[in-house]
Amino acid sequence: MSVEIKGIKELENQLEKRFGASTMRAKSDRALTEASDYMLGEMKSHFEVFKDTGASINEMQKTKPFTDARDRQRTVVIEWVGPKDRYNLVHLNEHGYDRKGKKIIPRGFGVIAKTLQASQARYRKIVIDELGKGI
Repeated sequence: MSVEIKGIKELENQLEKRFGASTMRAKSDRALTEASDYMLGEMKSHFEVFKDTGASINEMQKTKPFTDARDRQRTVVIEWVGPKDRYNLVHLNEHGYDRKGKKIIPRGFGVIAKTLQASQARYRKIVIDELGKGI
């Protein structure tokens, strides 16, 4: 089941006309920051289940809101940056890997996708609540 909402661009234009582009950008950045703080906490708690040294959790961080060049949308990215280069290990944990023709499914298999799916409604509620403040 999918829903198509028409008139989003018109609504955005009206809000920008009423409040100003910089104010709307600040509101959306605040909403993205609050929602990404929630998601980062959820990801860290789900990673606790299969942690070994805790490096994957320690290297998890989020970016400041920025405009994505591909679709021109304000975005916050949760990424793994640090001295232990956990990005590669997280990728293998999320998708599994082949070893000598046998599919290996680690304990952390699919934890990111499961966390995103489970937290989707709460994430949206946080964004809506933050955007609704002051309107």
